[in-house]
Amino acid sequence: IAFREAVHPLQSLDDLRTRLGPGRRCFAFFHPSLPNKPLVFVHVALLHEIPTGMDDLKHASESDETTTCAAFYSITNTERGLAGVDLGNHLIKSVVQVLRNEFPKLNSFCTLSPMPKFRNWLEGKIVRYHEGLVTKKKLQLEEHDNIGDNGDDYTPRFMDDSLFSTMELKQLQKVFSSETYLLDLLETLKFPNWHIKSSETTMSSSSNDSSSSEETNRTGRCPSPLVDELQPLLMKLAAYYLTIETHHGRPLCPVAKFHIRNGAEMYRLNYMADTSRKGMRNSCGMMINYRYSLDEIEENRVRYEIRGEVVVKDGVHCWLESGLDKTSRL
Repeated sequence: IAFREAVHPLQSLDDLRTRLGPGRRCFAFFHPSLPNKPLVFVHVALLHEIPTGMDDLKHASESDETTTCAAFYSITNTERGLAGVDLGNHLIKSVVQVLRNEFPKLNSFCTLSPMPKFRNWLEGKIVRYHEGLVTKKKLQLEEHDNIGDNGDDYTPRFMDDSLFSTMELKQLQKVFSSETYLLDLLETLKFPNWHIKSSETTMSSSSNDSSSSEETNRTGRCPSPLVDELQPLLMKLAAYYLTIETHHGRPLCPVAKFHIRNGAEMYRLNYMADTSRKGMRNSCGMMINYRYSLDEIEENRVRYEIRGEVVVKDGVHCWLESGLDKTSRL
């Protein structure tokens, strides 16, 4: 389990002790043919409320009075050959029953999940959007014959014109004080410690840095002003990625597909929830809670499989400029 952890790699032996200590659980499925090798395993934190970030897991406890939430924060399938077998779904349902028997007051079952491909998606979108702006400006200046008098309305086919509003573009231009503000945003997000004040740390993508961004935060260093300035935009883009951008009517995010297929709902987006090097590089520090409402799991699962509908709560769709209905058809 220690060596095969894929979501949040273990940092030390103490980290392993914490994950197996008070307020934590680790469940796994085994097969008689591989008695000492788990096929799939899940880490669980017992909390008093739905967590907003990895730091909340430090407050895990086993009090019968205050333990009301079980948060699944890491699910790993160890066998590639079993990728098509839905072991994770069966494991989560089994764990729910075990924990409800042990803690009768448990009433919330949720995840604290990363968006592992979000930054890669965003990078592609920003590059295409920037190229679209350049092309649009160039064609307007040249008064291209195909544009005529409607140059202001022209949008290249590869450019997603709904991704950024005019106000957001102006804000980015103000933040970066540059005509290439979109590329500046992209360059900034490449560094896993962009959220730390630049005067106190050197931005470096080298894997040989002496400490991670999470460790830097614990030293008391101040957050960069960019953290607050970019929050509305990054949260909107994350909500867009999860609820609007699809492939064959299904979410692009593989983690989202897994939990939605199992009957979960998109509950809440969390900003700066995982400031580890991996969290910043993959998800720009953001995480999402998927919530399993036990009375609605089967209904949610059927609606998704048949009609492609996903239950999206206020904590996600509020970040979209126009908003979404509580049930979104992908």
